[in-house]
Amino acid sequence: MLLENVNKPSDIKGFSIDQLNVLAKDIRQVILDTVMENGGHLASSLGAVETIIAMHYCFNAPHDKFVFDVGHQCYAHKLLTGRQAEFRTLRKMGGMAGFPKRNESEYDVVNTGHSSTSLSVACGLSRALLNQGSDAITVSLIGDGALTGGLAFEALNDSVTVNKKQIIILNDNSMSISENVGSTAKYLLKLHSSNTYKSFKNKAYGVVKGFKIDGVANSMKFLYKAKNSIKYFLQGGMPFEQFGLRYYGPLDGHNLSELILAFNTAYADNESCIIHVVTKKGYGYLEAEQNPAKYHGYSPSKKSNVVTFSSAYGESMMKIASKSDKVYAVTAAMREGTGLESYAKMFPDRFSDVGIAEGHAATMSAGLALCGYKPYFAVYSSFLQRAYDSVIHDICMQDLPVTFCVDRAGIVPDDGETHQGIYDLNFLRLVPNMAVMCPKSMEELDAMLEWSLGYNHPLTIRYPKGSTSVNSAVCDIELGKWDVISTADTSLVILACGARMVEVGMDVVSKLSGNGINATFVNARFVKPMDSEYLNSLEGKTVITLEDNVLAGGFGSSVLEYFNANDITAHVSCYGIDDQMLTHATIAEILKMSNLDADTLTEKITAKYKLYN
Repeated sequence: MLLENVNKPSDIKGFSIDQLNVLAKDIRQVILDTVMENGGHLASSLGAVETIIAMHYCFNAPHDKFVFDVGHQCYAHKLLTGRQAEFRTLRKMGGMAGFPKRNESEYDVVNTGHSSTSLSVACGLSRALLNQGSDAITVSLIGDGALTGGLAFEALNDSVTVNKKQIIILNDNSMSISENVGSTAKYLLKLHSSNTYKSFKNKAYGVVKGFKIDGVANSMKFLYKAKNSIKYFLQGGMPFEQFGLRYYGPLDGHNLSELILAFNTAYADNESCIIHVVTKKGYGYLEAEQNPAKYHGYSPSKKSNVVTFSSAYGESMMKIASKSDKVYAVTAAMREGTGLESYAKMFPDRFSDVGIAEGHAATMSAGLALCGYKPYFAVYSSFLQRAYDSVIHDICMQDLPVTFCVDRAGIVPDDGETHQGIYDLNFLRLVPNMAVMCPKSMEELDAMLEWSLGYNHPLTIRYPKGSTSVNSAVCDIELGKWDVISTADTSLVILACGARMVEVGMDVVSKLSGNGINATFVNARFVKPMDSEYLNSLEGKTVITLEDNVLAGGFGSSVLEYFNANDITAHVSCYGIDDQMLTHATIAEILKMSNLDADTLTEKITAKYKLYN
């Protein structure tokens, strides 16, 4: 395998095109073998292999700064930068991360995981390099899906004021996780699919060969200028040129000869540019090419018959939308991820995928609510963070009936710190007019969505990734009222918040019982408003709170605040995520490292109970 001879990027600079093509096949095979065993972002990484090889062949990392948007396409980059031996540990606890990480390699300039950040980071890096007098440049690789995010356009607007050359490579595969939506996607599709333009392009290559122009770079520059003039005429303008960026492309993103010629030309030029490469997500693995959404994030443990909270949410949404023509589902490039694929087909007139634009999705939902609709915005917890101003300013200040269906809340496996949903309780419970609910099971999620139809204020329903084993009966939903799952005639009360911790808590109660300690166990399904009547009954008791959320300002804090404000004396111990960033690992491993596994909690709660009783 040729890849075994590559220990650093400079090792490939003397390779022939034929050798580079062999290298691409080697890299794809290693990625495929590893992801099939460990899980990971398969389709996006397979589609970017040639582009990343060409980047390392033409540019000079780590001197030149490579910035990967999102970073889920970076596996080839890791394999080319001395991390082949570690690659088999991809996404394993203590092993290699699935995204760029500064602590892994000098070739990883910035930690990433969320979309549309690369161009802003590159503007900052470029300004710093300019002030330092460095001849290094930034090279950003951004997908067309990420280009739907507003932050990317803010950076493009700013890039013209950065007096240092930047190279932006636009990896255009017409996909985020689902197909891309909106005017940006339509423009790029028009740009790389015009038959008239392709005919002109091919003829231009032939014509330019007849001119005697010194040097390959000058020849290519002439060709691109001629080609862009034709494109401007045929397609009515070049938006990227309006940002002050020279435009190269579109190029075949799997043709190394074409990529290398264009990259070298751009490198030799002194102007900032955008290089538009057209790739196929999942390239080289037919099943991923045909099902790019399915293989965007692959897990070897996935079973088609397992019902997840996301799929249960989608089923419940179809049910309530059938009852009310005011129900309207919104997502931000996460139709499949949030379980809304079938809903979108059944109710196309009451569904919007706005692209990677969470703030816009929230504020757009406010507009729907102002006209009498009942919007349900399905969003991953870690992505909702980007819409916080919209939550406060556009929805809660006007007390609008927008429901946030927060998927991937709490501990999230495999993807590391950028995807953890451990902050939403903290920032959502602070906002006036917002109610926050946490179902213990998929059945209770269904009941909460049914109940929400009659609730005409801002509402959050948060639930974890995957599924849990909780199957206790669901009692009627009443605003602010908790669900007492089991009652014991002792002073020990355990309040569990969220499906994951209800599952762990039920195990803890069983283990405590085995040790001769009986506990009352409560599903604290409302974080806001809380069950004040029940809290008032806890005077003098030993109270334990459980949450897979950051402790500071979370559910446990809200219980302590209530007791303090109402002069209730109780022995309270709060268990949750300490002030730390969570790494990539399995759910069980993260619970263990956070001291939230059943065995550790049983030990700690036993000690607390004996201390006060």
